[in-house]
Amino acid sequence: MPESRLKCPICKTIPLGESDLEPGLHVHPCAQCGGQWISPKDYWKWLESRGPLAAEIAVPTEPQDLPVKELETPKFCPDCGRFLRRHKVGHGVHFSLDRCGTCGGFWLDANEWIILKSRNLNDRLHFVASDAWQGEVARQEREKAHEQIVRDKIGTEDLEKIKSIKVWIEGHPRKAELYAVLLDKKER
Repeated sequence: MPESRLKCPICKTIPLGESDLEPGLHVHPCAQCGGQWISPKDYWKWLESRGPLAAEIAVPTEPQDLPVKELETPKFCPDCGRFLRRHKVGHGVHFSLDRCGTCGGFWLDANEWIILKSRNLNDRLHFVASDAWQGEVARQEREKAHEQIVRDKIGTEDLEKIKSIKVWIEGHPRKAELYAVLLDKKER
């Protein structure tokens, strides 16, 4: 068998092999680092054969504490040689996917597929790379950072108390009046 023209974007000189990651999903794995290249043609063919997307799993039934080693150095597309762009997955997943902005292929570092699959995010790679997904991830990160600032200022106990009050007000049939009373600055 001739040596693959595709080289690992992590190991640089290691030729990528050929295998099936899932039934019907052909990939090019690196035997050294465990990463895998998914060509856009193979990804879309597999995705179309699957039918409707499964619901995202917020908390996997089996915890996935698998290590994911992300390098900060740039990676280049095994197919066309262009830079791979990083896209934060979010949704409780703490790594980024690498996608070629030119040919549309995906590079997955070792264990990333397993973690994505445990959350039913493995069939949403194309969404992760979208502006809408990335905007939502950024919004969630801002909310989390803001909550941490508030937590640092008022403490966890008071923050949890005010959150429960807010839930109570939001569910109250006269919430507008309750908010008006809270915002009334007159001393009584």
